[in-house]
Amino acid sequence: MDKSMDKSMDKSMEIFTDIKHVVYINLESRPDRKVHIEAELQLLNLPFTRFNAISLENGAAGCSMSHLKCIQNARDSGLDHIMIVEDDAEFRDKELFIRQTNRFLYRHEPGSWDVLLLAGNNQPPYVEIDDCCIKPTKCQTTTCYLVQSSYYDTLIQNIKQGLQLLMRNPDKPNEYAIDKHWFQLQEKDRWYLVIPLTVTQRDDYSDIEKKQTSYSRVMLDLEKKNFYRPTLRLSDDVSYHIDPGLLKSLEKSRSMDRAPVMEKQLDHNP
Repeated sequence: MDKSMDKSMDKSMEIFTDIKHVVYINLESRPDRKVHIEAELQLLNLPFTRFNAISLENGAAGCSMSHLKCIQNARDSGLDHIMIVEDDAEFRDKELFIRQTNRFLYRHEPGSWDVLLLAGNNQPPYVEIDDCCIKPTKCQTTTCYLVQSSYYDTLIQNIKQGLQLLMRNPDKPNEYAIDKHWFQLQEKDRWYLVIPLTVTQRDDYSDIEKKQTSYSRVMLDLEKKNFYRPTLRLSDDVSYHIDPGLLKSLEKSRSMDRAPVMEKQLDHNP
């Protein structure tokens, strides 16, 4: 795609300092997290605003509603992108995080991606793209991500759909929470995850799970070698998870001297 032709829609996404629209989600009852995340974002030199998180008895539903509202606000305000950050995000290596995000934005044209996950609990299978990103198919957590304006409506529709299912089935957050329901979008659309993984959720009490949580280990482990055992290759399975049109696009990137789609040994549950 001609980059100059696409700039009318997503004109600002070329380097890290072009990220101008950042919102963090924070419960009014968690001023400690407000202090934490504002300090983190200031160290990254990112401008930010606060969104007062929606508090519900069903924490997963409140989370989905909060993210939904942030994206709707970005759309209604005419923002060409939005970076959404949760208040427990912890940027472990800020210099590396900025460098790798910069590399992704510089190498990947604005019209060639929909969502850039800046953190996540990734699960195989996935496709290696280059030294700054992978193409995930099952990446959890809404810790920190960047959305292009051209994708707002698609993501809004998905979150609404998952939220409706979650409200009817409140005991099934593992199926309908926002970071589970969006797997179907990751499988067919242009989602990428910045690597190496450097952003985690800080060890803390979770208002959603109602308990102390620690996810640093899994969020920094891309391949999950300690959780699975290898049984098949990504090349054997990827067609079931990734739209053929997207595979063609990835193959085209190979011919343009971008990193090839690489064959990857997979891990599966016993």
